[in-house]
This record gives sequence, structure tokens and C-alpha cells, in this order.
Amino acid sequence: ACKTAAVLEGAMGDEASAWTEHTHSDGRRYYYNKVTKQSSWDKPECLKSNEERLNTTQWKEYKTADGRDYYFNPVTKQSVWDMPNELKRLRGLSTGPERQEEPEEEEREEEPEWRTQEERRAAFRELLEEKGIRCTMKWEEALKLIQDDRRFNALNTAGERKQVFAEYVTQTKKREKEAEREKRKRAKDDFLAALADWEDLKMTSRYREAAEAFCDKDFYKLLEEEERDELFQDFMDEHEKKARDDRRKQRKEYVEKIKKVYVEHEEISTLSRWRDLQDILSDNDTFRWLSKLEALTSWEEWVNEYEKKELDEKAKARFREDRLVRDGFRQLMREHGDKGALQLTTRWGDFAQTIVDEPRYLNVVGMSGSTPHDLFDDFLEELNERYKEDRAKIKKWAKAKGLVVTSNTTLQGFHEQLKGEDGFLQIPESHRNMVYESLISKAREQDEDVEKNAKKNRKRFVELLQKTREVTANTTYEAAQKILGTSAAWDAVDEPTRRQCFDIFVDQLKIQSESRRAEKDDEASGDSDGDDRRKKDKKKEKDKGKRKKHDEPADEAGYDDEPVKSKKSKKK
Repeated sequence: ACKTAAVLEGAMGDEASAWTEHTHSDGRRYYYNKVTKQSSWDKPECLKSNEERLNTTQWKEYKTADGRDYYFNPVTKQSVWDMPNELKRLRGLSTGPERQEEPEEEEREEEPEWRTQEERRAAFRELLEEKGIRCTMKWEEALKLIQDDRRFNALNTAGERKQVFAEYVTQTKKREKEAEREKRKRAKDDFLAALADWEDLKMTSRYREAAEAFCDKDFYKLLEEEERDELFQDFMDEHEKKARDDRRKQRKEYVEKIKKVYVEHEEISTLSRWRDLQDILSDNDTFRWLSKLEALTSWEEWVNEYEKKELDEKAKARFREDRLVRDGFRQLMREHGDKGALQLTTRWGDFAQTIVDEPRYLNVVGMSGSTPHDLFDDFLEELNERYKEDRAKIKKWAKAKGLVVTSNTTLQGFHEQLKGEDGFLQIPESHRNMVYESLISKAREQDEDVEKNAKKNRKRFVELLQKTREVTANTTYEAAQKILGTSAAWDAVDEPTRRQCFDIFVDQLKIQSESRRAEKDDEASGDSDGDDRRKKDKKKEKDKGKRKKHDEPADEAGYDDEPVKSKKSKKK
């Protein structure tokens, strides 16, 4: 047995000498067999120690470049610095003071450090940031700084590590570029702020002077020459604009002050000469602050404003006087209106003749503005508005009273029925009479419309009888009613009117019938002698004249005569 063990140990020694250990570009160690020309990530059995050979767990033991041991589980992708409890138990090491808590401790240690792919990528990015990897470094340079860290194995493949590294470099470049841009922006702001606080700044300052004053400042060095020059020119443009605006605001304030001086100074008036004014105010600080043109402009403005103010005051006084005169004329018209001499129907010419010698009328004649005729028209408009209001009141009272104005209503009766209403007698009599006239006129128009419609309906009824062949001289009213009772022309006429028109129409038909019968008898008797013929001719001509008269429309025969009105008809 001893001999066999010695042989096996010699064979393993020869095999171990064929393996060499190497480090991959991603930091992982691998093994190469120079005899078989094979490479392996796993450590060959011949190179393992006795403890490694006894390891039946999923954990693998590795060393960092600085010699530190760490353990990696290829199944859970978890790496730890401390020896897992599984290996400790396998090697007979203590796993803790309390055995009963061993399952929980084992379960907690076996939990993976990075559960998701995003957590692994985040751990690798954190490694790059902590190691100070710059965006200018190459992958080989960064690898030397990060390959010994346990987070290096958070990503399994070299491709994943290089991809995260490339993303990190791109983002870092972007952040540094943004930081540089922000730094240059702050430098511009600092340069403009320094120019604003520059004690030697003048309206005539040049860029060369500013460069000499700030050449040793950090913000000055961060900017290019063209940028500094452009910033300076823009600043000076804004500075000059601001100075002009400030001057303009101050000029307005100083102009107001100097105008007060013009008002308060005893020796200054609108008649003063400009030359004398300059001598008077030569020691005034406000006057000297203004330029010559500004001072002259302020003087001209003050003179114009003062003269305009005087004209406005005179115009206001004149306007008040004219208003009083017009008010007097309006009062004159009201007085005539109260007396009834001025009504809505009054003409201007008639009214003017009655007041031609009235002083209140003569005072208005020739004035500017509204003429007496215009005021008269305005008064009539007001009178018309009052009349409309009074008319609405009277109609309201009449409606409440149940008063219906017909063509037969008298003025006295109209007043008698409404005089008991509160406020009726306070309405001017002229307005009461005008309302009555308007209502009576409307009632008469309605009566005329009714009469016209009745006449039109009678005519349509007669035309209906003429067009109907069934109606003859022997037709009775009841028979005609059965024939024509459904016609609109029949129903449009009341019963008494229909009977009267029908009787007249039938009488005319009878006359015509008798005429024709007599004419036939005359033709049958023959011609006895010449005298009899002449008599017959005369009689024939006479009958012919009658026949023409009978053949005309019934309206021409007397149907237009007013029929006897029914009780419902209104009498005029």
C-alpha cells in the first residue's frame, strides 16, 4: 500500500509540473497544460491542496493580486471575502457559538450579493468611480486598478465589463464637458459682474483697459480672447443704454422741478424772454443739470401748458354761462308745455312766433353749440318719452278696468271711467286726449277692416251663385244650401246676409227668364203690318236694353247694396 501511494504521488507530481498558472486580461486566473496544450478556468486536481480536494460544495477559492483570499459561487454568482460556513464545516472549523442558529446563518450567507443584472452593473460602475477611473484611460489601464476588487466579478464576462466601462467613459466625458461648460458660463457671469463693479468704468472705457485690470483673475483666464472682447462690447452697449435710460428718467424729474421754479419765481412769467430767464436761473442747480436744449424745451412746454390752462379756464367759464342760458330756454319751453301751448304736434315755426320777443329765447340765438331749434327738438323727444310712459299707464288702467274703446266711445265717457284711477288726473290733459284719439283711431281702423272683409265675402258669395249652374230661378234657399253649404264662400257670410243676397239673385234670374219668354212669344205672332212691326221693333229694342241690364253681374244689379245687418254687425 505504501508503495502504491508513493507511485501515485510521483505520477501527480509529474502531471503538476505540466500545468502553469496565468492571469486573463479581465483579471481571472486560468491554467495551461504545456503537454496537452489545453487551458482551463478550474484549478487542476494535481495542483489542488488536500483541503481543496475535500471541497464538495459549490464554492471556489481564489486569491487577489495582493494575496487576499475570496470565495466565489459560480451557481449563485456570489463572491464573499469570508469563508462560507459550508467550507468551514467541511474543514472542521467553528461556524459560531450557537449551533441552533447555524441554518439561518448559512441561508443568510448564501444569499447572492447582487440579485439582478442592474445591481451587478451598478456595482461595477461604483467600482470604477471609487478607483478614480478617468475618461481618458484605456481599458488596459483601468484593468490594473480594478481587477483585484471583489466587485470586478460582479459581471461574469469581459464583454459585459468592457460595455459598462465604455458607458462609464461616455457618461464621464459628458459630465466633464457639461461641468466645463458650466465653469465657462460662470466665468462669463463673473467677468460681467467684475465689469459692473469696476471703479474705473466710464462711458469711454476700452477693452484694453479692462484686460489690464482683470488679466490675473481666474475667470479671465478661462475665456478666449474673442469671448472676452465680445462680452465687453455687449456690456458696454447695455451700460450705455442703461445710462441713457437713467438720464431720461432723471431728466423727467428735473424738468418737473424746473417747471415748479418757473411758477414760483416772481420774476418769471409767460412773457419773459429766454435770454433773461437764463440770467435769472444761472445759479440754480436744477437748471444747470439740464442741457441747454433740455432747458429750452422745458421752458417752451411750460409756456404752452400755462397758456392752455388759461384758455381752458376761460372756456369752462364760458361753458357755464352758456349752460345757464340754455337752461333758461328749456325752462321757457317747460312753462309753455305746462300751459298746453307746446305739444308733440307743435311745429318749431309756430312756437318761435309766440316767443320771438322773449329774452330767454333771444339770449340763445347766435350762441355756439346747440341752436334754439335743436333744443326744441330735444324737448319734443323728452315730451314724447313722457307721453309714451303716460300712454302705457292709461292702457294698463283701461285693461284692469275692463274698458274696451270702440268707435262709438266718447272722450267724456273715456275720462269718466278712468278718472277714479290713482294718478290719472295728474297726467296732462293733452296726453290724456292724445291717448284717447289714438285708441279711437285704432278702433275705427278695425271697424273699417271688418267692413272691408264683409264686403269682400259678400262678393265672393254672389260670384259663387253665378258660377253654379244648379241654382236657377226656381231653386229654394234650402236647396242651394245643400249644394253650396260646404263651400268656404258660403260659410264666410252670416245667415241673414246669405238669405238677402240669395233672394236678390233669384229675383234677377226670374226677371231674365220672363224676358226671354216674352221675346219668344213676340217672334211667334208674325208681322201684321208695318206699324205693328215698328211697334214690335221699338219693343224689341226696349226689351234688348232690359236684357243687357239683366245680364250684368249681380253686384251691378244691386248686390253691393248693404244688406240688413245682423245683431252681431256693428253700426257706425
